[in-house]
Amino acid sequence: MTEFRERRGIVTDIQRYSIQDGPGIRTTVFLKGCPLRCGWCSNPETQKIEPEEMLDARTGKAVTVGREMAVCEVLDVVRRDKPFYDGSNGGLTLSGGEALLQPAFSEGLLWAAKEEGIHTTLMTCGYAKFDAVWPVFEQCDLILFDIKGMDEEKHRAHTGVSPLPIHENLEKLLAKGKAVIVRVPVIPDHNDNKDALQAIVNYASSAGVSSIEFLPYHRLGESKYQRLHRKYPWKGISQVNAADLSKIVNRLDAPKGIKLIVN
Repeated sequence: MTEFRERRGIVTDIQRYSIQDGPGIRTTVFLKGCPLRCGWCSNPETQKIEPEEMLDARTGKAVTVGREMAVCEVLDVVRRDKPFYDGSNGGLTLSGGEALLQPAFSEGLLWAAKEEGIHTTLMTCGYAKFDAVWPVFEQCDLILFDIKGMDEEKHRAHTGVSPLPIHENLEKLLAKGKAVIVRVPVIPDHNDNKDALQAIVNYASSAGVSSIEFLPYHRLGESKYQRLHRKYPWKGISQVNAADLSKIVNRLDAPKGIKLIVN
Protein backbone atom coordinates (compact mmCIF):
# COMPACT_ATOMS: atom_id res chain seq x y z
CA MET A 1 0.00 0.00 0.00
CA THR A 2 1.61 3.22 -1.21
CA GLU A 3 -0.29 5.24 1.40
CA PHE A 4 1.48 3.39 4.23
CA ARG A 5 4.92 4.07 2.74
CA GLU A 6 4.18 7.81 2.48
CA ARG A 7 3.12 8.28 6.11
CA ARG A 8 5.34 10.66 8.03
CA GLY A 9 6.54 10.76 11.64
CA ILE A 10 9.09 12.39 13.92
CA VAL A 11 12.20 10.22 14.30
CA THR A 12 14.84 10.78 16.99
CA ASP A 13 17.46 8.32 15.79
CA ILE A 14 18.07 5.15 13.79
CA GLN A 15 20.55 2.76 15.39
CA ARG A 16 21.94 -0.08 13.29
CA TYR A 17 23.50 -3.32 14.55
CA SER A 18 21.53 -3.38 17.83
CA ILE A 19 21.69 -6.62 19.82
CA GLN A 20 19.72 -5.67 22.95
CA ASP A 21 16.37 -4.71 21.43
CA GLY A 22 14.98 -8.09 20.46
CA PRO A 23 16.31 -11.28 18.86
CA GLY A 24 19.30 -11.25 16.54
CA ILE A 25 20.91 -8.24 14.91
CA ARG A 26 18.44 -5.40 14.58
CA THR A 27 17.94 -1.83 13.46
CA THR A 28 16.22 0.19 16.18
CA VAL A 29 14.17 3.21 15.15
CA PHE A 30 13.57 5.68 17.99
CA LEU A 31 10.50 7.88 17.67
CA LYS A 32 9.81 11.17 19.48
CA GLY A 33 7.18 11.51 22.19
CA CYS A 34 6.24 9.62 25.35
CA PRO A 35 3.15 9.83 27.62
CA LEU A 36 5.23 8.86 30.70
CA ARG A 37 7.78 10.93 32.60
CA CYS A 38 9.85 8.28 34.34
CA GLY A 39 12.33 9.92 36.70
CA TRP A 40 15.08 7.51 35.57
CA CYS A 41 14.47 7.89 31.82
CA SER A 42 17.70 7.35 29.87
CA ASN A 43 16.37 8.92 26.65
CA PRO A 44 14.93 12.30 27.76
CA GLU A 45 15.42 13.68 24.25
CA THR A 46 12.57 11.40 23.13
CA GLN A 47 10.01 12.62 25.70
CA LYS A 48 8.66 15.63 23.80
CA ILE A 49 7.05 14.78 20.48
CA GLU A 50 8.28 17.90 18.69
CA PRO A 51 11.90 18.44 17.57
CA GLU A 52 14.04 20.29 20.12
CA GLU A 53 17.55 21.62 20.63
CA MET A 54 20.18 19.69 22.57
CA LEU A 55 23.89 20.33 23.07
CA ASP A 56 26.10 17.92 21.12
CA ALA A 57 28.18 15.74 23.45
CA ARG A 58 31.37 16.25 21.42
CA THR A 59 31.20 19.83 20.19
CA GLY A 60 28.99 21.47 22.81
CA LYS A 61 27.03 23.15 20.02
CA ALA A 62 23.23 23.10 19.83
CA VAL A 63 21.78 20.53 17.44
CA THR A 64 18.19 19.68 16.57
CA VAL A 65 16.95 16.36 17.90
CA GLY A 66 14.09 14.84 15.90
CA ARG A 67 13.27 15.13 12.24
CA GLU A 68 10.27 14.35 10.10
CA MET A 69 10.72 11.31 7.89
CA ALA A 70 8.50 9.23 5.62
CA VAL A 71 8.10 5.48 6.12
CA CYS A 72 9.89 4.86 2.82
CA GLU A 73 12.89 6.95 3.97
CA VAL A 74 13.25 5.00 7.20
CA LEU A 75 12.83 1.71 5.38
CA ASP A 76 15.65 2.66 3.01
CA VAL A 77 17.97 2.61 6.04
CA VAL A 78 16.44 -0.49 7.64
CA ARG A 79 16.66 -2.72 4.56
CA ARG A 80 20.41 -2.12 4.18
CA ASP A 81 21.05 -4.74 6.84
CA LYS A 82 18.55 -7.36 5.75
CA PRO A 83 21.32 -9.96 5.17
CA PHE A 84 22.27 -9.56 8.85
CA TYR A 85 18.63 -9.97 9.91
CA ASP A 86 18.25 -13.09 7.82
CA GLY A 87 21.42 -14.61 9.23
CA SER A 88 20.62 -13.90 12.89
CA ASN A 89 16.81 -13.97 13.05
CA GLY A 90 16.96 -10.20 13.59
CA GLY A 91 14.94 -7.38 12.11
CA LEU A 92 13.40 -3.98 12.84
CA THR A 93 12.69 -2.76 16.37
CA LEU A 94 10.48 0.28 16.90
CA SER A 95 11.21 2.18 20.10
CA GLY A 96 11.01 5.65 21.61
CA GLY A 97 9.95 7.56 23.46
CA GLU A 98 6.78 5.67 22.81
CA ALA A 99 5.96 4.59 19.27
CA LEU A 100 2.26 4.28 20.13
CA LEU A 101 2.09 8.11 20.30
CA GLN A 102 2.59 8.09 16.52
CA PRO A 103 0.25 5.21 15.64
CA ALA A 104 -0.30 5.90 11.95
CA PHE A 105 3.42 6.21 11.23
CA SER A 106 4.28 3.20 13.41
CA GLU A 107 1.66 1.04 11.75
CA GLY A 108 2.92 2.05 8.31
CA LEU A 109 6.57 1.36 9.10
CA LEU A 110 5.89 -2.03 10.68
CA TRP A 111 3.60 -3.02 7.80
CA ALA A 112 6.19 -1.99 5.20
CA ALA A 113 8.91 -3.97 6.99
CA LYS A 114 6.76 -7.09 7.15
CA GLU A 115 5.97 -6.72 3.44
CA GLU A 116 9.71 -7.08 2.80
CA GLY A 117 10.06 -10.11 5.05
CA ILE A 118 11.67 -8.23 7.96
CA HIS A 119 10.84 -9.37 11.50
CA THR A 120 9.14 -6.63 13.53
CA THR A 121 9.48 -5.89 17.24
CA LEU A 122 7.88 -3.10 19.25
CA MET A 123 9.29 -1.80 22.54
CA THR A 124 6.46 -0.14 24.48
CA CYS A 125 5.46 1.24 27.85
CA GLY A 126 1.96 0.00 27.01
CA TYR A 127 0.16 3.22 27.97
CA ALA A 128 -2.44 3.98 25.28
CA LYS A 129 -6.07 3.44 24.34
CA PHE A 130 -6.02 -0.14 23.12
CA ASP A 131 -8.50 0.17 20.24
CA ALA A 132 -6.63 3.19 18.86
CA VAL A 133 -3.27 1.40 18.76
CA TRP A 134 -4.32 -2.18 18.00
CA PRO A 135 -3.41 -1.67 14.29
CA VAL A 136 0.17 -1.05 15.47
CA PHE A 137 0.25 -4.12 17.71
CA GLU A 138 -1.26 -6.20 14.91
CA GLN A 139 1.82 -5.60 12.73
CA CYS A 140 4.24 -6.83 15.43
CA ASP A 141 5.90 -10.24 15.43
CA LEU A 142 7.10 -9.58 18.98
CA ILE A 143 6.24 -7.03 21.67
CA LEU A 144 8.69 -6.07 24.43
CA PHE A 145 6.29 -4.75 27.05
CA ASP A 146 7.45 -2.73 30.07
CA ILE A 147 6.00 -3.43 33.50
CA LYS A 148 7.53 -0.98 35.94
CA GLY A 149 5.66 -1.99 39.08
CA MET A 150 2.40 -2.97 40.72
CA ASP A 151 2.26 -0.25 43.39
CA GLU A 152 -0.26 2.37 42.24
CA GLU A 153 1.09 5.20 44.38
CA LYS A 154 4.75 4.69 43.46
CA HIS A 155 3.92 4.20 39.78
CA ARG A 156 2.02 7.49 39.64
CA ALA A 157 4.71 9.32 41.59
CA HIS A 158 7.62 8.07 39.49
CA THR A 159 6.10 7.84 35.98
CA GLY A 160 3.18 10.28 36.09
CA VAL A 161 0.51 7.69 35.20
CA SER A 162 -1.46 4.83 36.73
CA PRO A 163 -0.26 1.30 35.96
CA LEU A 164 -3.80 -0.02 35.51
CA PRO A 165 -4.30 0.89 31.80
CA ILE A 166 -0.87 -0.63 31.10
CA HIS A 167 -1.81 -3.90 32.77
CA GLU A 168 -5.16 -3.99 30.97
CA ASN A 169 -3.42 -3.59 27.61
CA LEU A 170 -0.99 -6.40 28.39
CA GLU A 171 -3.89 -8.71 29.19
CA LYS A 172 -5.67 -7.78 25.96
CA LEU A 173 -2.56 -8.47 23.88
CA LEU A 174 -2.11 -11.88 25.46
CA ALA A 175 -5.79 -12.68 24.96
CA LYS A 176 -5.31 -11.95 21.26
CA GLY A 177 -2.39 -14.37 21.10
CA LYS A 178 0.39 -11.85 20.51
CA ALA A 179 3.96 -12.84 21.37
CA VAL A 180 4.94 -10.75 24.39
CA ILE A 181 8.05 -10.58 26.58
CA VAL A 182 7.67 -8.50 29.73
CA ARG A 183 10.60 -6.24 30.54
CA VAL A 184 11.14 -4.84 34.03
CA PRO A 185 13.50 -1.89 34.54
CA VAL A 186 14.76 -2.42 38.09
CA ILE A 187 14.99 1.01 39.73
CA PRO A 188 16.32 1.97 43.19
CA ASP A 189 13.62 3.34 45.51
CA HIS A 190 10.97 2.13 43.07
CA ASN A 191 11.01 -1.66 42.64
CA ASP A 192 14.51 -2.92 43.54
CA ASN A 193 13.46 -5.40 46.20
CA LYS A 194 12.22 -8.99 46.32
CA ASP A 195 8.62 -8.14 47.26
CA ALA A 196 8.15 -5.64 44.43
CA LEU A 197 9.69 -7.94 41.83
CA GLN A 198 7.77 -10.95 43.13
CA ALA A 199 4.53 -8.99 42.71
CA ILE A 200 5.41 -8.33 39.07
CA VAL A 201 6.26 -11.99 38.47
CA ASN A 202 3.00 -13.10 40.09
CA TYR A 203 0.96 -10.72 37.96
CA ALA A 204 2.74 -11.33 34.65
CA SER A 205 2.70 -15.12 34.99
CA SER A 206 -1.00 -15.14 35.95
CA ALA A 207 -1.71 -13.02 32.86
CA GLY A 208 -0.05 -15.63 30.65
CA VAL A 209 3.47 -14.25 30.13
CA SER A 210 6.15 -16.93 29.71
CA SER A 211 9.30 -14.77 29.73
CA ILE A 212 10.29 -11.85 31.98
CA GLU A 213 13.48 -9.85 31.54
CA PHE A 214 14.96 -7.69 34.32
CA LEU A 215 17.05 -4.68 33.29
CA PRO A 216 19.34 -3.09 35.93
CA TYR A 217 19.09 0.69 36.29
CA HIS A 218 22.06 2.70 34.99
CA ARG A 219 22.89 6.40 34.77
CA LEU A 220 24.09 6.45 31.16
CA GLY A 221 21.43 9.01 30.21
CA GLU A 222 22.22 11.48 32.99
CA SER A 223 24.43 13.74 30.86
CA LYS A 224 21.63 14.15 28.35
CA TYR A 225 19.59 16.12 30.88
CA GLN A 226 22.39 18.63 31.23
CA ARG A 227 22.61 18.98 27.47
CA LEU A 228 18.83 19.56 27.38
CA HIS A 229 19.12 22.09 30.25
CA ARG A 230 16.93 19.92 32.45
CA LYS A 231 17.33 18.57 35.97
CA TYR A 232 17.91 14.82 36.30
CA PRO A 233 15.23 13.60 38.78
CA TRP A 234 17.18 10.48 39.82
CA LYS A 235 20.46 12.32 40.50
CA GLY A 236 22.49 10.67 43.27
CA ILE A 237 20.73 7.31 43.04
CA SER A 238 23.13 4.36 42.83
CA GLN A 239 23.17 2.09 39.80
CA VAL A 240 21.80 -1.44 40.18
CA ASN A 241 24.52 -4.06 40.18
CA ALA A 242 23.66 -6.90 37.80
CA ALA A 243 25.20 -9.50 40.11
CA ASP A 244 23.14 -8.28 43.07
CA LEU A 245 20.01 -8.22 40.92
CA SER A 246 20.66 -11.80 39.82
CA LYS A 247 20.75 -12.86 43.47
CA ILE A 248 17.31 -11.27 44.05
CA VAL A 249 15.85 -12.79 40.88
CA ASN A 250 17.17 -16.23 41.83
CA ARG A 251 15.14 -15.99 45.04
CA LEU A 252 11.88 -15.24 43.24
CA ASP A 253 9.18 -17.89 43.00
CA ALA A 254 8.06 -18.44 39.41
CA PRO A 255 5.66 -21.05 38.01
CA LYS A 256 7.22 -23.88 36.04
CA GLY A 257 7.96 -22.83 32.48
CA ILE A 258 8.37 -19.10 33.25
CA LYS A 259 11.79 -17.77 32.21
CA LEU A 260 13.33 -15.09 34.44
CA ILE A 261 16.28 -13.38 32.74
CA VAL A 262 18.65 -10.66 33.95
CA ASN A 263 19.99 -8.58 31.06
